[in-house]
Amino acid sequence: MAENFLELSSFALSRVIDVIYRDEEHLSDVLYFIVSLASELTGAKGSTIRVLEQGNFNLKVVSAYGLSKKYLNSGAIDYGKSVTEIMDGDIIIINDFETDPRIQNLDAAKKEGLKSVIGIPFTVNETTYSILRTYFSFKKVPSHDEMQFLNGLGKLACLAIERAALGAMRGLD
Repeated sequence: MAENFLELSSFALSRVIDVIYRDEEHLSDVLYFIVSLASELTGAKGSTIRVLEQGNFNLKVVSAYGLSKKYLNSGAIDYGKSVTEIMDGDIIIINDFETDPRIQNLDAAKKEGLKSVIGIPFTVNETTYSILRTYFSFKKVPSHDEMQFLNGLGKLACLAIERAALGAMRGLD
């Protein structure tokens, strides 16, 4: 299983790189591809990429896969703590929603069928931060390979966001 995961994740990462550098895809499509791979290859129920811009403490969902809009808008995870963890670069692993005090809205998580989450923060640039969150319908203890894969996807999401921003700036010249 581990060899199969390594082969699949390596192939997936190379496909994401191809899509990013092709410059033919819209940023929203690239990010959706990333969150769908995060979910599908780790066996998760869903995944999100949220962006936090300086001066704004709102974690905006820029891409989501496998989760309802109702859940995404529920504020189930404590955003105050999340913002601090993201800016500090702390990986967030909540293995059991039932017992973790960072879960603000346990009812929303239960209704969505969620029991655990892995959140990996990234710095896009000096003023923009992002987090890739992968949600599971079971208690999850991630493997090293899964964490490496999610870390790679998150870094590629940052690259895609940065390339899109540079492309937009070039278009203004």
